[in-house]
Amino acid sequence: MRYAILSGNTVSNVIVADADFAASIGAVECSDEVGIGWTFDGTNWAAPAPVPPPVPQVVTMRQARLALLQAGKLDDVDAAIASLPSPEKEAAQISWEYSTEVRRDSDLVKQLAPGLGLDDAALDALFTAASTL
Repeated sequence: MRYAILSGNTVSNVIVADADFAASIGAVECSDEVGIGWTFDGTNWAAPAPVPPPVPQVVTMRQARLALLQAGKLDDVDAAIASLPSPEKEAAQISWEYSTEVRRDSDLVKQLAPGLGLDDAALDALFTAASTL
């Protein structure tokens, strides 16, 4: 038979054993689908929530521009760059025009995000969307 070893109410391991051994270690009989990370409330098993994929940290400039276009923010980039003080404005303009990729942690992103009305969650969503384009 198949048994789940629990840590609290969460499955920490699954074993195949006889009933006497399983009982001696406090393991609980479970179905074949139960695995590590599942929870047990004493009656019902529940699968863990899916873990979202990590936010991409780099996208191409093409992907970034297409994602900004889809988000209705592409036309706002020039104004956001123009609002920066010198020499940050000129550096941002060079990066915007000549970079081949955009890093999530770059100065360009940090400088333009507020002017585009993008907080961390919106930036994560934008990078995630961009990575699919």
